[in-house]
Amino acid sequence: MWGSGGVLLGLVLGVLGALVVPGWFDSPSRVEELQQEYAARDTSLTKDLVSLAEQARTDVTEMVSATAVPTPEQLTAWRTSVDKAATRFADRPSGGTEVNLARSGFAGAVSILQRSVTAYPVSAELGEQLRRDAVVAWSVAANQLDLAGIKAGLGHVHVFLPTQGLPGELAEHGHP
Repeated sequence: MWGSGGVLLGLVLGVLGALVVPGWFDSPSRVEELQQEYAARDTSLTKDLVSLAEQARTDVTEMVSATAVPTPEQLTAWRTSVDKAATRFADRPSGGTEVNLARSGFAGAVSILQRSVTAYPVSAELGEQLRRDAVVAWSVAANQLDLAGIKAGLGHVHVFLPTQGLPGELAEHGHP
């Protein structure tokens, strides 16, 4: 139908198009541009999350490291610290899956710590169990952040709480 003339015309138009629209064939595709934008966004969000997680870790380390049932004064101090940590994760900008999972994991762990502080006066056993659950949840989030850091080109980012050897708790690099 088109014959050799149609093929020749197509080639000529293609060459002319390449000359008229410089960079048409050598510029990155829109998909590649978006991938680069998303990678830059995730790198920035991961850096921010590392800083937030380090600050929150400082807030909650005393609570998660406790070895005895807290006194009422300790509970008041813990409540203040945990609420401060929760405020750090209130804003949850959307990024890629890796950084979103890590951010949500830390926010969830801190939320469990808040419930722990509330539960202690009613049931020390329940308060302690929730505290331990929060430590395990934090360890999973910290491993996820480590993966996000590697993907973002930041290397290993270790924002772990002091390990307690709890069932399900992960240490650096995902090791129990």
